Amino acid sequence: MSQVNGFAYEDASLKAYMSDGIAVLRIQAGSFAALTELAESGRLLSLFHEAEVDHQVRALLLLSRPAVFADTEYEKFICHEEAVLGKAGQATHLKTQVIRHINTLNRVVTQIADFKKIFAFGLQQSVVTPFFGASLAADFRFASRDMFFSPAHCRHGLHPTGALPYFLPRYVGHGKAADILFKGAPLDAAAALDLGLVSDVLPVDHFEERCIQALRPWCELPGEVILSSKLLLNHANRLGLKRYFDTEAALLH
Repeated sequence: MSQVNGFAYEDASLKAYMSDGIAVLRIQAGSFAALTELAESGRLLSLFHEAEVDHQVRALLLLSRPAVFADTEYEKFICHEEAVLGKAGQATHLKTQVIRHINTLNRVVTQIADFKKIFAFGLQQSVVTPFFGASLAADFRFASRDMFFSPAHCRHGLHPTGALPYFLPRYVGHGKAADILFKGAPLDAAAALDLGLVSDVLPVDHFEERCIQALRPWCELPGEVILSSKLLLNHANRLGLKRYFDTEAALLH
C-alpha cells in the first residue's frame, strides 16, 4: 500500500519523508528498476521535482537499504536480461533493452547533476558501477565504514555506466581513473575518502540518521547562495555531460 501526502510516499520499493528541511529518499528494493526502468525512474524523478520546488526543502538525501546497490542486484539484473532476451534471434532486442536502460539511467544522472538544491548520496556496503557513477553527480557522498565500490562492469564485460568515466577523472585525474576502471579492484570507503570520492565515512549503525545530521550544517546556508554557487560550479559540467552522453549513445548504436 502506498501513500502520498506532500513529500511523503511509501511503497515496497521506495520511501520518501521529510526530516527538518531535508527530503530523504530511500530505495528499499529493486534499485535497477528505480534507476533504469522508465515507470519506476519516473516516480523517483517526480519526487526529485517535488523536493526541488518545495520551499521547505533545503537538501535531498538519496540512499538505499544495505545491499540494494550491491553486486548481487547487478548480477540478477544482468542474468534476467540475458535469460529473457538473450535467446537465439533476440540479440537485437537485448541491445535495444540495454540502450533503453542506459538512457533512463542517464536521465536520472542528469537530474542529479542539475538539481538546484544540495543533493547528497548515502552509500552502504557494496556499490556497483552505475550507482557509484550516479553518486558522483551529487554534491556530497556519505559512505558507511563497510562501503566499497565494486567495479562489476569488468566482470560482465560491459562498459562503465552511470557516467562514471565522465565524473571519475574530475575527482582523481585521468591516470588514477583509468587504473580504477580497468583494473577492476574494489575500492573501500577509506580509500574513497582519501581520493576525495566521498565526503565523509560514517559508522554503520544508524547510518541514515547520521547522514541527515551530517547534512544539517549545509542546510543553514541561504538558498540563493546554494543556487548561485551550484550554477557556477556545474556550468562546465552541464555542457560536458551532454556531450559525454551523446558519445556514449553513438558507441551503443
